[in-house]
Amino acid sequence: MSATHFPTVGHVYETHFGSWLFHLHFKSEIVMTLTNAEGPFKGTSETVQISVTPIRPGVFMICWQEADKTTVVHIDDFENGIVHTRVTEPNGVFIHKSGTLKEVQ
Repeated sequence: MSATHFPTVGHVYETHFGSWLFHLHFKSEIVMTLTNAEGPFKGTSETVQISVTPIRPGVFMICWQEADKTTVVHIDDFENGIVHTRVTEPNGVFIHKSGTLKEVQ
């Protein structure tokens, strides 16, 4: 796999950060639908514009901003099933979590 090949288009990945569980449906290299799969917001989803930066083969930085102005940065390691996220909420709260990443569709 080349460093620039983004393998996720057309697939759904599950990210699990303890009590946070999301499904990321990569519709293209610039559009993703994020669905809350657990918790009080289960079933809610939002389609966002994403920016993808290759880090090395199988590892990508993926960034987006949600409608409420939450900003999210992921480092997704598709080869090893690891995800790191940094989230800035609209109120300025900064969250950092690491978790697992697996293809579900």
